[in-house]
Amino acid sequence: MDGSLISIFGGEVPEHLRKESLRDLVKLAGVLTELREYFEEPLKVLEILKMLNLIQQEALGLDEPLEDADALFYRFRNRYGYEPGIPMERLLNVLQKYNWIIRSKRRLTMMDVGKRMMDMLIRLANDSLAYYMQDDVARSLFQARRDADLSEAYDDKGISGGNRLASMIRNATDAVDKLKERQLELLADRNALPQIRIIVDLMDELKVRMNERLDKFATFEEGISFSPLLKKGTEIMLEGTQVSLGTLNKFLGFAHLQQTEIRSEISPQAIRQFIIRSFYKTADSELPNAHEILSFLEQDRSPGERLDGMWVPVQFASPVSNLQLAGTVSYLESYVPSTGPIRERLEPEYAEAEEWTEEELGTHLAQIEWQLTKARIRTDEAERILLKRDCVGLEQLVLEAGSERWSDALNALLAVSALVGGQRAAIEPGEDPTPDFQALGAHTEWQLVSEGGDQHVVRRTGELTQQSAAGGDGTAVRGAQSR
Repeated sequence: MDGSLISIFGGEVPEHLRKESLRDLVKLAGVLTELREYFEEPLKVLEILKMLNLIQQEALGLDEPLEDADALFYRFRNRYGYEPGIPMERLLNVLQKYNWIIRSKRRLTMMDVGKRMMDMLIRLANDSLAYYMQDDVARSLFQARRDADLSEAYDDKGISGGNRLASMIRNATDAVDKLKERQLELLADRNALPQIRIIVDLMDELKVRMNERLDKFATFEEGISFSPLLKKGTEIMLEGTQVSLGTLNKFLGFAHLQQTEIRSEISPQAIRQFIIRSFYKTADSELPNAHEILSFLEQDRSPGERLDGMWVPVQFASPVSNLQLAGTVSYLESYVPSTGPIRERLEPEYAEAEEWTEEELGTHLAQIEWQLTKARIRTDEAERILLKRDCVGLEQLVLEAGSERWSDALNALLAVSALVGGQRAAIEPGEDPTPDFQALGAHTEWQLVSEGGDQHVVRRTGELTQQSAAGGDGTAVRGAQSR
């Protein structure tokens, strides 16, 4: 974007060209005024658009030529299965009056202004349809992405798109605000994972496209006046990405909540770190606050918890002994960071250096990476099943490694994904060689659906280990080898 954009508001535009372009809008207003009664109800507007679409398709060479009003009437009836309510002669007379079409003895001919105006009306209706097919948050993101499309289609061609950059930033800001307002609602809805995934994908795509737009405007000759806008756009996209990813990670974290390892002792140091991180959150912190935790707890996980819209917990954590509470309080109250010099210094013991070949180094790095993966994702159940059976159906594996509940199935799918990513297993098309019909017939809250209805099996392809628990110190306990 190297120069000024062509704009109707520019002072260097020749006056006769400005008037000529504005006459197109006058003609559009004339058509809408003449056919006012057909632009007051949605169904009648749709009928008009269908009629204009038939005329436009004929002008584009997609349909046979239209001779007169009767030809247009019968084509409409054959195409849509009913007779139009608008008189054909009146419609064509109005379009001819404002120079959208020319009627000759043999056919109807569209003029350039008619093509542009009809195309604009149909595109406007399709834009509105695409907008309303999104939900509240996705609508603002969709509109911001549409602004990026218009900016690429107009600004990059030297024609003003009408403050598309400011509109894109405004819509992104609205989307982030709505996402913040609905975060608790999304966390409380256990079926909101697909919607959160869509929001994250839209935010990621919009981030890339907005950065492209901001880079182009940074080199624009009026870029200095856009500096505050560019700064605001960068900040809002950074915030939006953090909020959307934070919502997704919190949702997945809550889904794993029941799988969290329960400790038998209180760690005063861990409590102190938790309190510090709660009050002094970093920019990338995804630590949920009390409202988010309580929102997710209102899930009616145990029968009888929810009564007339009020959540009453029927299960409580095990009571903590007075001795543990007193010890923790005493530690927190009397904790004084040690700032004095360390008198005794133990000499570290270094392990004897060991030389590895490049292949051995790659093997150790792959093993370390796999242990890091297992520290975050529970793969024990899936590995145990694959150790017994080299090949098992994907649905049966998810059911056995998880349960009938959707959150357990989600965890099992993450485990299968980790095994495939770690080259411990592979997903292939095929049927389960030894299906468990009794297990597959269980009533589940979830259902696996694949494109084309193909069945898939998970085959063991690499070394598997059985580890006691994920989320601990990450030390692997080597179990039986697969092969």
